[in-house]
Amino acid sequence: MSARYYDTKDTLLQQKKLVYRVRRENNIYIATIKGKNLSKDFLARRLEINRKVNTIKPDIKIFSDIPNLAGKINSVYNHSLLPIVTNVFLRYKTNIFFNASKIEAAIDVGNIYGRSKTSPIQELELELKFGKESDVLQLADIIKKNFFFKPSMKSKFSRGLE
Repeated sequence: MSARYYDTKDTLLQQKKLVYRVRRENNIYIATIKGKNLSKDFLARRLEINRKVNTIKPDIKIFSDIPNLAGKINSVYNHSLLPIVTNVFLRYKTNIFFNASKIEAAIDVGNIYGRSKTSPIQELELELKFGKESDVLQLADIIKKNFFFKPSMKSKFSRGLE
């Protein structure tokens, strides 16, 4: 799996608290626009919209039909989008049924290629597919205690900017 994060030379998307990514997974390209994470409890609560695209090349206009987003992204239409962070990693995932919830567990192993350095990716992500947020937190606590995982709120993107 690989993912490229794009922004303008003047970081217009970051200034608007947006992240634009194109990911390749199993020969399928998915463009994603993300908003700022508003959470403080290790559960990401943010805008995240995915669209299937034909190439890794950036085209943020595919999100122009979303009313609350169009006003934020139209200022970048006349600017070149440049790759600023690239991730290359293997993802192993499975679904865990915990209490009354379905939680996807994904283990990512690879590298983040950022502005000035390369950093390893060795992480476990838990994503609530349906059910209760409290179940994800409870499962994360069990994993942390039994496998000595260290929770982090830093995204791959933010790590690549360091």
